[in-house]
Amino acid sequence: MRAIGIHRHGTVSELQQLELPVPRPGPHEVRVRVVCSSVNPADIRARRPSAERVIERRFPLVLGYDVSGVVERVGEFVTGFAPGDEVFGSPSLTGQHGANAEQVLVDHRSLQRKPPELSHAEAAALSLAGVTALECLERALAITPARRLLVHAGAGGVGHLQLQFARALGLRAWATAGSPETIEACRRHGAERVIDYRREDFVALCREEAGPHGMPIIMDNVGGEVFTRSMEALAPLGTLVSIVPTAVPVAGQLFPKAATLVHHVMGAASMWGIEHSQGRALGRVVEMALRHGIRPHISQRWPVRDLALAHRQIEGGHTIGKVVIDVEGGW
Repeated sequence: MRAIGIHRHGTVSELQQLELPVPRPGPHEVRVRVVCSSVNPADIRARRPSAERVIERRFPLVLGYDVSGVVERVGEFVTGFAPGDEVFGSPSLTGQHGANAEQVLVDHRSLQRKPPELSHAEAAALSLAGVTALECLERALAITPARRLLVHAGAGGVGHLQLQFARALGLRAWATAGSPETIEACRRHGAERVIDYRREDFVALCREEAGPHGMPIIMDNVGGEVFTRSMEALAPLGTLVSIVPTAVPVAGQLFPKAATLVHHVMGAASMWGIEHSQGRALGRVVEMALRHGIRPHISQRWPVRDLALAHRQIEGGHTIGKVVIDVEGGW
């Protein structure tokens, strides 16, 4: 089968077409004929060289951590799915072969049926980012039952879905953005206030206007300096949820506030043997998406042969919403 992958870490120039054997499903796996995938920051981190790599990769490595397609074959212990079913979900973040290929294996406990209301492109754009967005909110609200939060990069792949889920949950969301287009996107997706980080200091605004001494819940979708300054903007007893690993000391900032830091990685529960967690979370995403009209914003679609251009777009850091890869017919 055809795939786009890498033989070593590096720039987008390492992405090349591969010929691989058609995979055979294991006992709990489903083989999916890929219609669409999408690009996430996780793809970029997996492709690039890094001295702080959390997951060691095997080569050749096929990226692509979202999939929407059609079931081709199922393993002997698979229940609830049969050949011909339209499904969507996320291949393993630690696996060797993702969805930038004609066929991909996915644990059936990480899949959901694709609702007819969603196109394959929408479904592929919703899985990883949607589960991440909703689980971050759920984890924060379980600790700090506040009604106001700040979403960093509110127009990004995770952020624009967090804003929509927050609105559906009755929360009052602020967002950060840095251009007229992203500011408008944040407002369109439910932000009651958008902070232009080019001209405004989100730390000062949170301390002055969000509540007593700061914002009670902050979603860090950026990392780096944004993560560090978010600790300053966080209210006492608040919760900071980050999806980006930032290697900085935190006790000095959070301990005096009795605040909570949550690191969230979609699929972590499955990695540690809680097999049904990801599929159940995706089920909650589907239910809320259909009930509240939540949809991923697709800013661009690329054929899989142009995967390198899609990676460059994500690396540019100014994408609104999601970038979808058309695999079927895209070679």
